[in-house]
Amino acid sequence: MGARLSPTTAATRVRTAVAAAAVAAVALTMAAVPTGSAAPAAAPTTAARAAVVTPSPIMMTHANIYTGLNVKRFQADVRTVLAPLPDFVTYNEVPFRTDAVMAPTGYDIHRSSTNRYTSATAVAWRTDRWTMVAEGTYRLSNWRGKPPGRVTELGRRFANWVTLQDVEGRTLSVVAVHVAPNVRGMPDLARPSVTRLGGLVEKLAPSGPVLVGGDFNFHYRSSRYPSDLLSAAQLEPTFDTLGSFFATGDHHGATIDYIFNRGAGTLAPDQHFSTELNSDHDAVTAGFHWLGDAPSDTQVVANDPSGDQAARRAVLRSLATGIRSAQAGDVVRVVTSRLDLYFLVKELRRAAKRGVQVQFVKLGRKWAPREQNLGSLLARRGVRGSWVRQCTTTCVQEWKLQARAATGTINGLLQVRLASGSEVRWDTTRQFSTPLLTEPSSVRVSTGAEALDEGRRLFALVANAR
Repeated sequence: MGARLSPTTAATRVRTAVAAAAVAAVALTMAAVPTGSAAPAAAPTTAARAAVVTPSPIMMTHANIYTGLNVKRFQADVRTVLAPLPDFVTYNEVPFRTDAVMAPTGYDIHRSSTNRYTSATAVAWRTDRWTMVAEGTYRLSNWRGKPPGRVTELGRRFANWVTLQDVEGRTLSVVAVHVAPNVRGMPDLARPSVTRLGGLVEKLAPSGPVLVGGDFNFHYRSSRYPSDLLSAAQLEPTFDTLGSFFATGDHHGATIDYIFNRGAGTLAPDQHFSTELNSDHDAVTAGFHWLGDAPSDTQVVANDPSGDQAARRAVLRSLATGIRSAQAGDVVRVVTSRLDLYFLVKELRRAAKRGVQVQFVKLGRKWAPREQNLGSLLARRGVRGSWVRQCTTTCVQEWKLQARAATGTINGLLQVRLASGSEVRWDTTRQFSTPLLTEPSSVRVSTGAEALDEGRRLFALVANAR
């Protein structure tokens, strides 16, 4: 939900957004993104080892760096992992490693230092792009005892997690996981651990997408792979989404390291690959992109019918600011079932007289006198691209259906496109008539690419109706 602004602040932001040479929108240059959840390939693909060509908007790497590596080889692996400057890194097998090495200047890191088991996993993130808003440590399994021939309690496993916010106001969580191996002398803890992980993810999900990186110690195509539990937790590995998988280290070709995404409809992977390390595990990297506009691309302006004139006219003033910004050659598009507010009609008439292309779609059959007056003016002025059209029964039903599916009920749509390429969209909770002043109402002001594309689509739906 967008932030609620004071009328003065909102008007200033709107004016700035309209007049700027370029809209502050999410611009993504991505490799082709497969759609749906394709079935995994029959065998690992070696192409996944190719270096990333075009970084994704968000890059995440998981690295299980073998505990037994000497310092020189460990540090070399960390340098390899951090060289492409991933947004996030989830580390495994690092209980005795130094935070300053795993998170050098430009990164921060979280893990619990309570004991060797809580500190064995860690999450690092770039501080120039992300700010930590919450952190924690969560037990996945607590089987006590050392299996025969082992020197540690392999059944004690903890996940470390952080919730982060980017510079545009988006929030997600990153979780570092290392599930206990299935070895002689202890129970198989895979399913209990994934069940516990699902509980953690459920708690984090209200804050946004959840990314999980870890060595899960089960092969992607094995009978131990708990697809039912992962599906219940809405955790989808990049191997599912992208339709390919690859070996993740020196484990007889097995795939046991994963990056999972719980972000359906919000965050999607577009690439993944492995990188050779000194460790017995390869680093696994995935790229992601957002599927919607950032919160900073949307503001909400509300009126106060019981307040002074400025408070009562806040929504109206926001709409008028947009219309006034348009000059000869620019386009103003309006969709509503009633346009009879003198102030707005006056601004549209003035815009048409200065050469703005004013395009108005009337929803419904009965014309208000001021709507007819506007139509007559546009016909007389003869500005190329200006017109008034009517959308009746079937068309109105389709508008309501599509608008509700997109962003909820829209009773008024205004979209202004400047010749410079800037564009802003206004969605009001009421028609462009008296209740916009006398009843509680609000307008959502959008400058993000997704919202603008959607506004163009909704307008075309009714403008081209026959």
